[in-house]
Amino acid sequence: MEEHLRPALRKVILSLEERGYRYAIIGGVALSQWGVARYTHDIDFKVLIPDLEYELARTALHTAFPIRARTQGPQDALITAVNVDGVIVDFIFAVLGYDELVIERAVERDLGGWSAWICSAEDLIIQKASAGRGKDWPDIEALLIEQYGKLDYAYIEDWLQQFAEALENPELLTEYDKIVQRVNALR
Repeated sequence: MEEHLRPALRKVILSLEERGYRYAIIGGVALSQWGVARYTHDIDFKVLIPDLEYELARTALHTAFPIRARTQGPQDALITAVNVDGVIVDFIFAVLGYDELVIERAVERDLGGWSAWICSAEDLIIQKASAGRGKDWPDIEALLIEQYGKLDYAYIEDWLQQFAEALENPELLTEYDKIVQRVNALR
């Protein structure tokens, strides 16, 4: 993980924990914790909000971190973006169902004298695949290579099947299968 992210990451984790918010770090920071080095300029959190009190959570986060980020473009009611010491931090509010599992399955990792909850490698793959962004597929491939033989492949495939159906996007499974075949051929 890039050193310039550490102070902001620590501040945000302390703030979330003080408020009793359960979370999982996702995105590029999570990738680095699973052995995939990729530069990232922001920090992404999936946050479970008690009783789905999103507006209360949004207010609390803006009070703790008053500098807003990403003010241009359409706003998403489930995402709050703030600037913490020059680092953009995205809080993505969890919805019932799969998002709750992401947080329940998060793994506590030592970050050099303090710890944080990191999204599991399987859930990171699922989230990146279902996001539908071309830039996520190389991350998925690198993660499959780095974590080869250590993943719950049935869990990944089950959730990808569900997302492919819900999103009406069967190409999601096709692309994932191609990557799995390439990774298996390397072994």
